[in-house]
Amino acid sequence: MIQPDAGDRSPLLDEQLAAGLRGDFKRGKEIADELEKTFPGSHRAAFNRAWYKMMQGHLLEGLECLDRGRWLSVFGDPPLPTSKTIWHGEDLRGKHLLLTTEGGLGDEIINVRFARNFAEQGARVTVTADPSLLSVFSRIEGVSSVVAHRSAPDVYHDFWVPGMSAARVLNTEYSDLHGDAYLKADPTYVEKWAGILRDRYGSSPPKIGLRFWGNPKFEHEQHRKFPPELLTNAVGDRSWVNLQKEETDLPLHSWEDTLALLSHLDLVITSCTSVAHAAAALGRETWIIVPVLPYYIWALPGDRSPWYNTVRLFRQSRWGEWGDVFEKVRTELEKR
Repeated sequence: MIQPDAGDRSPLLDEQLAAGLRGDFKRGKEIADELEKTFPGSHRAAFNRAWYKMMQGHLLEGLECLDRGRWLSVFGDPPLPTSKTIWHGEDLRGKHLLLTTEGGLGDEIINVRFARNFAEQGARVTVTADPSLLSVFSRIEGVSSVVAHRSAPDVYHDFWVPGMSAARVLNTEYSDLHGDAYLKADPTYVEKWAGILRDRYGSSPPKIGLRFWGNPKFEHEQHRKFPPELLTNAVGDRSWVNLQKEETDLPLHSWEDTLALLSHLDLVITSCTSVAHAAAALGRETWIIVPVLPYYIWALPGDRSPWYNTVRLFRQSRWGEWGDVFEKVRTELEKR
């Protein structure tokens, strides 16, 4: 059993979070360096330090720090009840590897891409997924089969990999990431949605999709949530479809419906949600509104990301203030 380190309770951790939320990354980095020297055994400090490592361009070091959060139940899911080991570079030719996607639905979409990496090394890859994503993930290159998470312990495997650790065990740096599309919409659903859009809008359906917030249960949702009217005002009189499943009257009953609708759009504008990752993984142009302290995927500075070729990031510069972000969205829409 891992014993807690004194650094896990340091008041500097709260100060570091406050600094990050207000965009004072200089102070946040100073605290990260101080805690690393003072409390090298602190998993909490290491977990927080991950973001700053990634911001500096050191993806693998950041991923190694993130993984230490598993000891505190702040990263990923509980370990799989299996006697087999996590893969750490063994020969995969002819072996069965179980990739257990985890976290939120967005995390599952982010990390299922790595199935291809294991398949390229000769593995037969079984992916576990939320039931809503089973059919979607079955079409991904490198995936041999897909099962629901609850079935994972019963799936034969020689090795397994937690999804949010896949990039780490593959020794991935930013330069190793491929941002190409890896999700595909089901052709039957694409045709279905062509009919729905034609019936609803005629010969000129909207080509922009908007989504305003994500999972309300996410512990930091309040930091990435913005007033919806800021986005609709930025879009102006351009026609758009509502991708907020909880509010739209469009028949978005499944991920197959959502992916098919996304495939008919030219542009998706959204907060950092699972829909953002789905649109980007489909290869649709995706503009993502990110808070001043963004999710680790977006820690690397800039308005582009090596995680997805078609993503553009619109970053908040000061906590609680969104006006300049959406003014930039409005301006960039006019340029299009």
